[in-house]
Amino acid sequence: MHLILSSRHPRNSRYHTEAGQVLYKVDKPRNVRSSIATIRKAINTSNGVCKGNFTIRDRPLLPDRHHLNHTEREKDEVAEDIRRRSIDSHDAPFADSDSEDEEPRQSMSGSHVMHMMEGHFAFYAQVEFHSFSSTRFRYNSLDVSVSEYFRKEGWSWFGRGRVFKASDGGEYRWDLRAGHLEMIKNDGSKKRVVRFREHRPSLGPLMKGRPASLEVDDSCIPILDEIVMTFIYCEKLRKDRETQSRHSAAAGGN
Repeated sequence: MHLILSSRHPRNSRYHTEAGQVLYKVDKPRNVRSSIATIRKAINTSNGVCKGNFTIRDRPLLPDRHHLNHTEREKDEVAEDIRRRSIDSHDAPFADSDSEDEEPRQSMSGSHVMHMMEGHFAFYAQVEFHSFSSTRFRYNSLDVSVSEYFRKEGWSWFGRGRVFKASDGGEYRWDLRAGHLEMIKNDGSKKRVVRFREHRPSLGPLMKGRPASLEVDDSCIPILDEIVMTFIYCEKLRKDRETQSRHSAAAGGN
């Protein structure tokens, strides 16, 4: 499966198939200082396959009332979370803001222009990023820190891999590689099952542009929800470390 992002920013994108069916919407509002990324999923799809009729819309669906109420509760909890300073924070610090807060969504051109087919969407999960305490996943009525959800194992360019056990019973590991993020089966095969390709701008005839996308092995479609949620976190972690590494290299050269 090939999931294409509507923007270069994973925390502010629609995730759609090559046919244009939007399966997920991820949104991180600018005015939420705690950096909460909310994931909504299409409710008329199963394992990435359309099970109902889609309608073509030119603008995003408005969040439902349940989601709005949930977000208000989350805002009330932010103050208490900020006061807590975990000494065993899993991956702090995260950047307080990043380019996705300042840049408008990219518009696709050429072969990437298509109508996105949307159905109805329901709240699936939230990823609440923190600078001084452990980031949290909220999904399926659970509230879990990433320190509990993942364990660290193996090494890649930007640190230890993040291992989790999925609902299919298998273990998977996100590797924070230079230039891209990928997920492998955490078994003897070490088979790569997911790879993220970043947005690449077009440079005319010299280099063809491409949208950001997730390449997902068909064997992992049943755990697609978990892949999207953990990807949102791990790519932010990888990107922050890549930026820190670049800044350190620049400072060392001065």
